[in-house]
Amino acid sequence: MEMLLIWFVLAFGFSFLKSFLKKRFAIEQEERSGIPVRRFERWTAAVMVIAITMLILFFVDVPETFFFWVFIVFLTVNTAQVFSKWKLLESSRKYQMSFVYFTVTALALLVFIATIRWQIG
Repeated sequence: MEMLLIWFVLAFGFSFLKSFLKKRFAIEQEERSGIPVRRFERWTAAVMVIAITMLILFFVDVPETFFFWVFIVFLTVNTAQVFSKWKLLESSRKYQMSFVYFTVTALALLVFIATIRWQIG
């Protein structure tokens, strides 16, 4: 139950962070002259959900390995998303927001993995 509460707080915190960054970078509705920005975001979300579901099936008994692979999946998929936004939206602040969000989330995942590793071992 405690782990479920931690995941809920993390998910809520990251969604709050994303909305805060959108306001901070003054990003309005994403209308980008024919560039499919939403498609990249949906693609990365779908890939991460599928990959994390597969990881849960394989590494349910080993949380340290599970969180390590979650971090690797997150790093790979979001690096591709940030790079594609950077190449397509160079004049926009959208890719800057994605980069800041990616960095903060990656650091939070590293802290979370280190905490789990410390508690287990």
